[in-house]
Amino acid sequence: MASKSQNVDKAGPVLERKITINYEGLVRSLEQRLQAKLPSISPQHCIFRVPERLWKLNEDAFTPQVVSLGPLHRDKLQQFKAIENHKYHYLTAFLSHQSSMALMNECIEKLKEIEKQARECYAEEIELSSDEFVEMMMLDGCFIIEFFLRYWNGLLREEYDPLFDNLHFHKAFEDDLRLLENQLPFFVLTTLFGIVNNASSRKLWDISFLGLAMTYYDIENLQLLLEPKHLLDLVLQQYIPSKTYTEKGNGSQDRFRIIPRAVHLWETGVRFEPPQEKRHLRDVSFEKGVLKIPEINMEDQTESLFWNLIAFEQCYKHSTYVGDYTTLMDHLIDTESDVALLRREKVITNWRGDDKEVSDMFKNLGKNVVTSRHSQYLCLYNDLSTYYANPRHKWNKWNKWTAILKRDYFNSPWSFIAFLAASTILICTFIQAVNSFKVK
Repeated sequence: MASKSQNVDKAGPVLERKITINYEGLVRSLEQRLQAKLPSISPQHCIFRVPERLWKLNEDAFTPQVVSLGPLHRDKLQQFKAIENHKYHYLTAFLSHQSSMALMNECIEKLKEIEKQARECYAEEIELSSDEFVEMMMLDGCFIIEFFLRYWNGLLREEYDPLFDNLHFHKAFEDDLRLLENQLPFFVLTTLFGIVNNASSRKLWDISFLGLAMTYYDIENLQLLLEPKHLLDLVLQQYIPSKTYTEKGNGSQDRFRIIPRAVHLWETGVRFEPPQEKRHLRDVSFEKGVLKIPEINMEDQTESLFWNLIAFEQCYKHSTYVGDYTTLMDHLIDTESDVALLRREKVITNWRGDDKEVSDMFKNLGKNVVTSRHSQYLCLYNDLSTYYANPRHKWNKWNKWTAILKRDYFNSPWSFIAFLAASTILICTFIQAVNSFKVK
C-alpha cells in the first residue's frame, strides 16, 4: 500500500516554472517606429495610387502617355522630356501676361504658404524637399492654366504649338489630364490663376479658372456644391444624378435583382430612348415600358476615363456613381447585338466603330468594381425585373414578334421599302392566282 501511495504522489500535478523572457529589444524597436515621422492619414486625401486590383485589369488606362503632372510619376520625366521642356515655355508665357516683375516671387511665396495643405491632398508621403515640391506645383500648375487659356482664347496661341497643332499630343494630353495619379489640387490651380489674373490691380480675363476648366470639358449648367478636389473630380460631377432622379431612386426595396440584357428586354416590349432634354448620364428612368437612358458617346478615350473615375470613387468617399452606371450598362450589354440595339435607339453613339469593342469594354469595367447595394438604380432594377417576369409581357408573342420584326426588318427606311415592295409583289401574285382560278 505504501508503495501505491508513493506512486500516486509521483503521478500528481507538477507545478510549472514561469520563464521570464526579456522583450526589451522588441519594445525599443516598436517605440522607435512609433516616434518616427509616419505618413499622416488625412481627410484631405483626394489623389491616390490606383488600387492594384484595378491597375492589373488595364494598366494603359492609368499610365501617362505624354506628360507627368504632380509627384506620382516624376520618375518618368526623362521619358516625357519634349513636353517637360514645353512646360517652361508655357510658364514664361503665363507670367508674361502681366508686366509685374515680382509676379514669380509672389506665386512662390503663396505656394509656400499652402504647401502643407497641398501635400495632404496626396494619399502617400511625397519625398520631395520643400523647394522641389513648390517648384513642381509652380511649373505644372502654370502649364495647365496656360493650356486652358489658349484653348479658351485661340488668339493667345503661338504660330505653332504642338499641344494644339499635333493631333497625337493633343489627344494624349487630354487623356493624361484626367488620370487619377496625374492630378494637382484644384486650389493650387485657382490660387496661381488668381495671382496672375489680378496682378497690378488689373484683371486680365473676365473668367475664373473653374470657368476655364468647365469650358474645356464642355460642362454646362453644373451646380457645384463644393469646389472640385482636382480636374478628375470636376469631370465626375457630371455623373452625379440630379436631385429629382436621386429621390426617385430611394426605394424601400432591399433586394438587388439582376436584369436581363437589352435584346431580351426589347423582345418583351421594353423600349429604349434618350430623354428629350439633356440629362446627367446617370439620370436613367423606367416608366410605362420605356427605359430612358441619356445618350453616351463611345470614343477611344471613354474607357480610360471610366477606369480613372471608378478608381477615384473606390478610393475616395464619394458614392459609386460611375461604378453603378457601368454596372447597369454591363447588365444591359452582353454581346455586340445589345450594343447594336442601343445604337439604333440613339442611346449609344459608337465612334469606336466596332460594337464588340464596346461590349467588351463594359464587361471589363464590371470586374472588381465595388457598387452600392443602395444605389439610385435599386428601384430601376426591381421595376425592370418585375416587368420582364410578368407573364403578360414575357409570354406575349405579339410583343416578341413585333419587336423582332422592327429590329430585323424595319430598322432603316430601305428595309421598310424592301419589305413593302416584297409584300406588294406577294399580294399581286396572290390576286393574279385567284383571278386565274376564277377564269378556269
